[in-house]
Amino acid sequence: MKFISVLKAIASGLIWGLGQVLNGQFFKALFFLVPFLAFVGLELGTSKYFVETNPYDKIPGENFGDLWVSNKFILRYGDMVNRGEIDEYTDFTAYLDEIGGLGNLDEQKLIEFVGQDLVKNNPTVYWNIATPNVKILAEDFLNPENNIHIFRRQDLFKDTNGTYYLERNKTAADGTVSKEYVEITVLSGVLNESNILDNKDNLTEFKKNGEIYRLNGVYYVRVNDAGVTKYINILTGEVSVLSQIPARVQVSGPLYVNNGVIYEYFEPKLVYLGARLQYKETPFTVALRASLRDDIYGAPGNRRDNDDFTKFMIKVYLAMNLEIKDTFETQYNEFYYDQAGVFVRGYWSVITLGVAEKIDFNEYNNLRDALIGTSGSDYPLSTFVTPAESVPIIGHISTMLMLQGLIAIIGSFFFFIFMFWSIKDAYQVAEAKRKREEVLKEGKYFKSVYEDFFEYIILSPALLVLAFISIMPITFGFIMAFTSISGPTSMVATFDWVGLKNFTALFDFSSGFGASFGQAFWRVLGWTFIWAILSTFTVFFGGFIQALILNSEKVVFRKLWRTILILPWAIPALLSQMVFSVMFNDNGFVNAFLRDIGVYGILENIGMLGRQGQFLTGIDRLLFLGEENIRWFSNPFNPTFVRLALVIVNIWLGFPYFMALMTGIMTAIDKTLYEAADIDGATGIQKITQITMPLVLYSTAPILIMTFSGNFNNFGVIYFITGGGPNAGNYNRGFAGDTDILISWMYKLTVDESIYNMASVFSVLIFLFVGSITAWNLSRTRAFQED
Repeated sequence: MKFISVLKAIASGLIWGLGQVLNGQFFKALFFLVPFLAFVGLELGTSKYFVETNPYDKIPGENFGDLWVSNKFILRYGDMVNRGEIDEYTDFTAYLDEIGGLGNLDEQKLIEFVGQDLVKNNPTVYWNIATPNVKILAEDFLNPENNIHIFRRQDLFKDTNGTYYLERNKTAADGTVSKEYVEITVLSGVLNESNILDNKDNLTEFKKNGEIYRLNGVYYVRVNDAGVTKYINILTGEVSVLSQIPARVQVSGPLYVNNGVIYEYFEPKLVYLGARLQYKETPFTVALRASLRDDIYGAPGNRRDNDDFTKFMIKVYLAMNLEIKDTFETQYNEFYYDQAGVFVRGYWSVITLGVAEKIDFNEYNNLRDALIGTSGSDYPLSTFVTPAESVPIIGHISTMLMLQGLIAIIGSFFFFIFMFWSIKDAYQVAEAKRKREEVLKEGKYFKSVYEDFFEYIILSPALLVLAFISIMPITFGFIMAFTSISGPTSMVATFDWVGLKNFTALFDFSSGFGASFGQAFWRVLGWTFIWAILSTFTVFFGGFIQALILNSEKVVFRKLWRTILILPWAIPALLSQMVFSVMFNDNGFVNAFLRDIGVYGILENIGMLGRQGQFLTGIDRLLFLGEENIRWFSNPFNPTFVRLALVIVNIWLGFPYFMALMTGIMTAIDKTLYEAADIDGATGIQKITQITMPLVLYSTAPILIMTFSGNFNNFGVIYFITGGGPNAGNYNRGFAGDTDILISWMYKLTVDESIYNMASVFSVLIFLFVGSITAWNLSRTRAFQED
C-alpha cells in the first residue's frame, strides 16, 4: 500500500534513517543516522533542558538563603519581642497563619512580607507643616484641585520693577537654538506668555535654593537675590530681608498651598529636587536590620557583601511592585533563551529578536532609610554595607540574537539536506519495493550518488564556508532594514521587527522624523543619479578627448605627455582628494592666488562675492560664490556651485584611466578604415563620430557601466572633499548634506547618528538600483549580446 510508503517517509523525517531500517537498508540507515545524532547532540549539548533556571540569578550577589531566615532572623525577632524591644507584630503573626506556620517561612516569603509591610505603612499622605504628626491620606484630602504647587528651588531672573523671568530655549524654524526669558510668578511658577524678553541684559539673578525657614509662625523660602540673602513669604509671595535669623524647617517633599494652609506631600519613591523620598522604617524592618547585622558579624561563611545586600533590596523592591516583578520574572526566565539549545534558540531569536529589555535597577534606593536606617535609627547598617547606586541587568541583545540565529538557521539547513534526502529515499525505495521494481544495492546507490553529484560534493566545504563568511553577513545587513534598530545604545539593546515601515517612511512628507527622511531621501537620490551620470560621462569624454589628442601624429613628445597625464591616476586617490580639499579651502592656495591676481576684485564688482548669501534669491543666489572668500566646497547658500566644483575636481581624478584605456583601443583600430574614409572624402569630425567613437564605445561599454556603478557608490570623493556638506548634520534634513550621495549618507547614519535601520534600507536600495541598472544596461550592449 502507498500509505505504508508515506509512513516510512514520515518515520525518516522524525528519526533520519528509520525509514531505511524499515526498508531493510541498514547501511543507508547508519549513513543518515550519524548526521541526525550530530544534530540532536548539538541541540542537547548546548541546552539546559534539564536544568532549573531562576531569573534572580541574573542579579549580582548571593541569596541570604532559607537558613538565614531560620537561624538568624526568626531567633533575632523572637528575642527582640521577648525583651520588649519591639511589640509582637500582629501583621506578621497573621501572615504566618496565612502561609501555614513558621515552618513554611523561607527567604522569598519573608521578602514578600517585608514588601507588604512597607507598602501598608507608607501611604501617600499630606500634612500641615505646622502639625506634621497629623497626616491625611491622599484619597481623603479635601479639594486637591485647589492645590498651588510651590516651586522652592529654581533659578530665575529679576528686573528693576520686581518682575521675575524664567530662562528657556527657543528653537527657530531652521533648527537653531537660542535663549528667551518669559515672565513667571515667583512661587507658583505660572508663566505669562505675553511678556517674553530676547535677552537678559537688564536682569539680575534670583535663585531659590529650596530651603524652608520659619519665623514667628510664618514660613519662608530662602533666596539669593543678586548676592543678597532674602526670604519669600510662602503665603503672600512677598520678598524681604528678615531682621531676625529664622529657624530651618526640615521638609523633603513638595509643598502645596491649599486654602491658606501649607501642606507637605509625601509619596514614597517620588523623585523631588534630585532626591528620592524614602520609605519610612517600621518595627518589623528594625528587627530585620538587627538580624542582618548579626549575619554580617556572624561566622565567616555567613558574611554578606555589598552585592548580596543590594540583591536583597532589589528583591524587596520587586515584592512591593508586583507588576514589575511579574514582568522581570517572565522576561528573564524565557525558556527558549535560557534553556533551549543552539538550533531551537536560533529560530526563536530570529522570530522574536528577544523579549527582555535592559533593566537598570535604581528605585530600590528609596528603601535605604527603611532597610539600612539613618544615623538616629536602631541597628543601622550604614557603616557596614554600601549598596550599589544602580544595578544594570543586560537583557536580550537583539543584534547578538540575530547573528546567533542566522548561524543556527544556516547550520540547520545543511543538516536538513540529510533529513529531506532520508525522507525522499525512504519513500522512493518503499514505492519501488511495492511496485516490485529493481532497487539498487546500497554500494551501487552511493556510487551513483558520488558520480551524479560529484561537483556538489567537492564544492560542499566551500559552500559551507561561503554561507558563514559571505551569505550570513549580507543577510544580516539586509534584514536590519526591517527592524527598529536605531540609536547609540541599540546595538546592545532589544529592538523589534517593523516590516516595511522603514521603507514607507521614505514616502512620508508630513510629520516628524519620517518627514525629514522622506524629503532627504528623494533629494539625495536625485543628486546621486546626477552625480553618477555627470562624473561618469565627464571622465569618459575627458579621457576620450585626451586620447584623441595624444594619438594625433601632429603632437610631439607623445610618450612624455602620456606619462604626465597618467600621473593623477598613479597617485593614491585619497591623497589627491585631501590635497584638493586643502587647496580649495576658504583660506587655501587657490583663493589666495585668485585674490593676488585681482580676480576677487572683479567678482566683488559684479556681485558674485562679498555679499550676504541668506538675503539673495533667484539668479543672484545661483551666482553667489561666498561672503569673504570663494567657498568652493562649503557654500551653504549655493550648493549648485559646490556640486559643480566637485564634478570638475572628479575629472582630474578619473580621466587618466579612460585616457590610457582608449589610447590602447584607438591604436588597435584598423588603419584601412580611416584610409577608406579619406578616399570617400570624410572630414576629421566624421571619422571620429563614425569610426573612432563607435569602436571605442563597443569596447568600453561594459567598463562605462561599471564606472557608473562605481560613481553611484563613490564614497571617497564626497566624504574626503566636502564631507557631504554644505548644510550637513541637520536633524530637520535627515542629517543629509547637499553633496551627500546615498553611500555617504548611509555612512553618517551609522557612524555618526547610529540610525542603523535606515542605513540598511539605503544599502538595500543601492543594491536594487545599481544592480538593476547595471544588468539592464549590460544586457543592451552589443558586447553582451554577441557573447
